[in-house]
Amino acid sequence: MGYSKFRHLAIEDAKSPPSGAQIRAIEDELGAKLPPSFLQYLAVANGGYLEYSIEVPTGTGNSEKLSFCGLFSADTGTFCDETFVGEIRSGRQFMKLPAGVLPFARDGGGSVVYLDLTTAGNGKVIAFVEGLPGWTGLRTDSAFVELAASFDEYVDKLKIDLDAVIDHLKYDAAEPSHIAATEEWLDIGLVTWRSNTLLVSTFQEAKERIESQE
Repeated sequence: MGYSKFRHLAIEDAKSPPSGAQIRAIEDELGAKLPPSFLQYLAVANGGYLEYSIEVPTGTGNSEKLSFCGLFSADTGTFCDETFVGEIRSGRQFMKLPAGVLPFARDGGGSVVYLDLTTAGNGKVIAFVEGLPGWTGLRTDSAFVELAASFDEYVDKLKIDLDAVIDHLKYDAAEPSHIAATEEWLDIGLVTWRSNTLLVSTFQEAKERIESQE
């Protein structure tokens, strides 16, 4: 498994960079020009999977981690299909999004993150966070939440969830390729990970467990 890289982000299974025609189709549907930083990101993150988390305010003075891991692509889109054009169209019908608001990723459920390129939005990143069932003990009300003042700030806030990495190594890693991919992912997204004693020991234990089974 290989990753494409944007700053400290490791993107899995991204498509080739979008063509000029695909960019124009997105901008025509959006009714706004994509900013340079987003175009740079899109060149290596055209679709794919991004296993990073961001702290999302809950409105109660607390926050929770969400991962907007499913990245939209510049492929020809129609409606609700995880393409920029298709998601713009569905967002306008169901969410009444104005021109200039670009949906660019979702969490695997109903929560979606947007780049607000309207005059009032001025490049902010906002998310529609879907409410959860009461039995979860988490937020139950759906809401729009501001995540960052700019796309660059949003990228800076994306972090690898160490607890999730440790759980993956303990319970999910089952092949040498899983270990190699995890190491590559950490080397890109968390260059200091080898100074984390717990993470290193868990990584080594998973590696030795898998090697002993070969």
